[in-house]
Amino acid sequence: MENRLLQKLNRSRRRRNKFLYRALFFSAAVCTLLSCGPRAGGNAGSRDAASVPAESLPAAAILTDVSGKPYEGKLPAERIISLVPAVTEILFAVGAGDRVAAVTEYCNYPPEALEKPKAGGFSGVSVSVETITALKPDLVLLSGDMHARIRSMLEELSIPCFAVEPRNFEEAYAAIETIGRLSGCAEGAEKVTEEMKNKIALAAGKSPEGKKPKVYWELSADPMMSTGGGTFINEAIEKAGGVNIFGDLAQSWPQVSPEAVLERQPDWILTGDDPYMKTDISVFASRPGWNSIPAVRNECIAAVNSDSLYRYGPRLADAVLEISFLLFGEDT
Repeated sequence: MENRLLQKLNRSRRRRNKFLYRALFFSAAVCTLLSCGPRAGGNAGSRDAASVPAESLPAAAILTDVSGKPYEGKLPAERIISLVPAVTEILFAVGAGDRVAAVTEYCNYPPEALEKPKAGGFSGVSVSVETITALKPDLVLLSGDMHARIRSMLEELSIPCFAVEPRNFEEAYAAIETIGRLSGCAEGAEKVTEEMKNKIALAAGKSPEGKKPKVYWELSADPMMSTGGGTFINEAIEKAGGVNIFGDLAQSWPQVSPEAVLERQPDWILTGDDPYMKTDISVFASRPGWNSIPAVRNECIAAVNSDSLYRYGPRLADAVLEISFLLFGEDT
């Protein structure tokens, strides 16, 4: 999801020269780090009792990535390079931070990720194959959408890769548990997903029966863009007890008109806390007719930590709670 969102934002920025490039996003979260268990000995390329090749596992145990390719590398992987900041967060959250050999320049959460060597940027063209090769990883975790070219290059060098690209919360849970298995931290991954589900259940319990505030999410102001159905933002709003006013649109990141927002009369206007987004009431009140929108009339306009929402890591649950608190109050 974050990959398609970034591509959409970058296209808009090139047309309008109005957007700042934000490859990935972060917020404060509470995740318990668990031990990964004993480490296998030997060098990164060794195959021993703790590093069982996937092809020797029962068919049901073989891990298959989002592209349908079975994983044939070392299990558990001991030197992991993450080319996706969401994946980096997951690795640290499940307790595999000590197995991370390198990350991208945008992997700045948790703080420990800043100390890791950098393998380049997030997009496929900015990743350094030379750096990855020099670090001798036994697993590279990458994006199913953005890193096809990089994956082909790495596989030609016999570097095992595994692509992830969850599209919704359930797939995010599955991705976290898969990354836990790959890194030898399955127990930690189960704990993370359990904590996420508990937080989301807490958010669901705050929503009064029959009350579903209508929410307009402003992804960008010029051009005016929002979120349709089939996105993490749409699902987070729903799980928080609200209704996305453009959730009926099939397009993930539709360009919308001020008149369409005015017609749908949202109770809340939410946006990410990116520096180029504004939540000043005057910004919205100055739009023709918007003074009649309940969100503007009642000054129900707020920024949500975009880092937690534009990723599929553990902090998705924190975003749901944050939206729930905005819609219903902390003591509801």
